[in-house]
Amino acid sequence: MNASDSPAPLSCLSLSFRRSRRSRRACLELCVGFLLCLLLVPVCALAQGLADMPSVERVQAEIKGSDPVDTLARQVAVFNVLVQYVNRIKTSRSVRGPFTPDEQKLFDAYRLAAYQISQQFAKTHTAAETQAFNGLHNRYEMDGAFEHDWRARLLGSQASATYNAAMTDLSAGQQKHYQQEMDQYKQAVAQQQAAKNRQASGGSNDPNDPTGVAIRRCLELGGSSISCLGKGINTGMFSLVGLGGMESITSQITGPGPARVVLHGTYARPGEKTSLEFSIGKVSIAGCGDLDASQTAPTYAIEKRPGSARIVVNNSPAPFTLALGPNGGLTGPGMVDVTGKVIVGWTTQTTQVYHNGVSVGAGYAAECGGSCRNTTQSPIYKVKTERCTIGTYNAPPPLPPPNPKADALNNSPVGMIGGLVAYTNGGAEAMDNADAPRGLRMNGLYSDGRMRLQFSPAAAILDCGEAHVRLEYTVENTPDRFLVHVANSSGGPFTLAVEPDNSLRGSGQTTVNGRLISGMEGENVTYRPHSETCEVGTLRPDTGSGETMKVAEGSAAAPPADSTSVAPASYTGPEAPISAVPAPSAATSAAANRAYPATASATGAAGTGAAMRVFITSAFDGGANPMAGQVVWVMRERMDAVLRSLGAPIPANATPSQAWIAFAMACKGRDCSSALAQLKTRVVAATRLDAGGKATISTQTAATGTYYLFAQVRGPGGLLMWDVPANFQPGDNTVTLTATNAELIH
Repeated sequence: MNASDSPAPLSCLSLSFRRSRRSRRACLELCVGFLLCLLLVPVCALAQGLADMPSVERVQAEIKGSDPVDTLARQVAVFNVLVQYVNRIKTSRSVRGPFTPDEQKLFDAYRLAAYQISQQFAKTHTAAETQAFNGLHNRYEMDGAFEHDWRARLLGSQASATYNAAMTDLSAGQQKHYQQEMDQYKQAVAQQQAAKNRQASGGSNDPNDPTGVAIRRCLELGGSSISCLGKGINTGMFSLVGLGGMESITSQITGPGPARVVLHGTYARPGEKTSLEFSIGKVSIAGCGDLDASQTAPTYAIEKRPGSARIVVNNSPAPFTLALGPNGGLTGPGMVDVTGKVIVGWTTQTTQVYHNGVSVGAGYAAECGGSCRNTTQSPIYKVKTERCTIGTYNAPPPLPPPNPKADALNNSPVGMIGGLVAYTNGGAEAMDNADAPRGLRMNGLYSDGRMRLQFSPAAAILDCGEAHVRLEYTVENTPDRFLVHVANSSGGPFTLAVEPDNSLRGSGQTTVNGRLISGMEGENVTYRPHSETCEVGTLRPDTGSGETMKVAEGSAAAPPADSTSVAPASYTGPEAPISAVPAPSAATSAAANRAYPATASATGAAGTGAAMRVFITSAFDGGANPMAGQVVWVMRERMDAVLRSLGAPIPANATPSQAWIAFAMACKGRDCSSALAQLKTRVVAATRLDAGGKATISTQTAATGTYYLFAQVRGPGGLLMWDVPANFQPGDNTVTLTATNAELIH
């Protein structure tokens, strides 16, 4: 049946009338028959609208490049964009509903074709060649002229009409959704203003209101009002209070999870195919044959014994043990059998997603407020056992933020730029892990009744009475125990020893110099300093000792006093921020970052390895520091050079900020998740500035030479963006971010 067969309902109705002459059930048959026939019309119209979508074979036959590699890159780009087309057509009809059989068939075919080409290319080429290939197909995916050309050749008139109609519907829905979110945000601001007025007149707010408490805590720990109020509270806030990530958001219901020592980061070695990526509860085994690392992720346990530490990986079919060396490296058993899963196809599933005022997906809208269900595609796996080498691995260097969940972009240039930064900083999940040092870390909640420490891989939230601050910390592997060094630079650093019962034991006192909200005028929040002093004694896990950390009995000597050092000598390798300390009077690299002379190199030359500290400060005239709580990336290349290498269409003479804008605009309406994932591999370190707009990065073995500090923040006049060059040398280095060495985007 075709959509053009308009007499079909009438024929069906006529049939029902003829039946009515022979049966007293004619009325019921008439109604049912008429409704069914009407329902069939749009379904058939939809099927007919997709009938002239290109097949995989036609794409491969029609899309050719200048050479075999260029041909494959163009084909991958076309398949990826076609996946978006089908997904948008489905979304325009129903966000929550499933794909139709025809949509599902096309979606699976295009996605599988792109996946197979990319995987085969990676298996037969070097890592550098694969990176260049990814940049090439990213460039074609963002190339409007190329898309216009192949779309005219491959899409039939019905498919084009169906897609155009879907985009029109999505655009209207997005505008409505955006207006709803703005109305809700304004309502949240008004509620905060009303609360302030009640407080000023002697009234009081409900101290047990979880939303109000969470918003205040988020703001007092350095979060901006836009990230802590309205819908944004569901995502950005949780990481700022030390509860980042989907695992941690879930912990709002189930608790923060077992308190324990964990490993964080990827352990690899040049020449070794297999690598190990540790997270809070699991270790992903990558590069082991065809196994998918995300589905080959057994749990692990850390065992601390006198003179040694080891990690027991609960691998199947048999566990294996890794020895943790004093330099942070791992030594494995060699050849082992690993049982995991491989991808054999794709299926559709419905998942719960959340919206914070922006569209869902890669440039297309979803018309639903608050939480809603969205249909996504997931791989179909098959169990398989591979034999691979688990050998010797170096301690992990600082890594870029983990692969984030998709975050959509606004339609305006400034909004889209903010969306890209939110995406690359990972939203709720990666915000808490983007600047997390690699190696031994802590997780979970510890307290003694008055003093409380909640750990995540990135930072620790220290509470003393009503005072609270977000602090950096390190975990040292000493011969007989783990030591946790908490860098409370303004109130007194302290060290905690991990005891056999998994409690943390320290000594002395520490002062928590925090801030509390004193008033709110619209979006302008004022604070008052608040300090309290706590005894550092024994902190016990509030969330259980956890089964993944064992500490052997040892001496019960108190841990050493720690008044100055925040980076133990045994904690090697370049790392993300250790503590926020006052900047020394050193030469400041604050050269204006607007001219970008043509003779300047866009890539910093690597020098020799050296111990150094980098003090990042920010200075602005009057009022609160807008850089408080903001993320700064440290890179070896200028942003414009990085984006060009990823295939983004960047003008020849563009500044880094102009390049970022061009990238944002190129991503409008397109899926740039692949390019964004590759962008994060170019970030040497990421750090979040404290409430005073300061942070410190400490390292023992970083290469000297030129680095670039990339950051952005919204201001009254628009968006301030930095890509400040700095020459890092052994010892102390200082970089100051000001309005004069930033580019202002209106």
